[in-house]
Amino acid sequence: MKNLILALAFAGIACTPQQSADAPFVSPLWPQERQQCVRGGGSWERAGILNLPTCFPSYSDAGQACSKASDCQGICLADTRQCSETDYFGCYSYLEENGDAVEICVD
Repeated sequence: MKNLILALAFAGIACTPQQSADAPFVSPLWPQERQQCVRGGGSWERAGILNLPTCFPSYSDAGQACSKASDCQGICLADTRQCSETDYFGCYSYLEENGDAVEICVD
């Protein structure tokens, strides 16, 4: 019985596709999205807890003063009261449309 369990375990491992560390990562998103991101001035990077390819857009109003969400193309950052350069992962504070600061963690 023990040998049968071991044989089944090894068979399962042998049938599991393995990706080498140097193999290119295949994006789950359409190639057009990647091209559109880069053409729009954004960067294509891995991010988040799943480390998935993500578009980080480049906002033309980055660094401008803001007092509410709609003042920015991206995020109105609460700590600096400036529009963000791109979208963020991690924890940060932003201003809502009514000007209230909200802390959020994005992953």
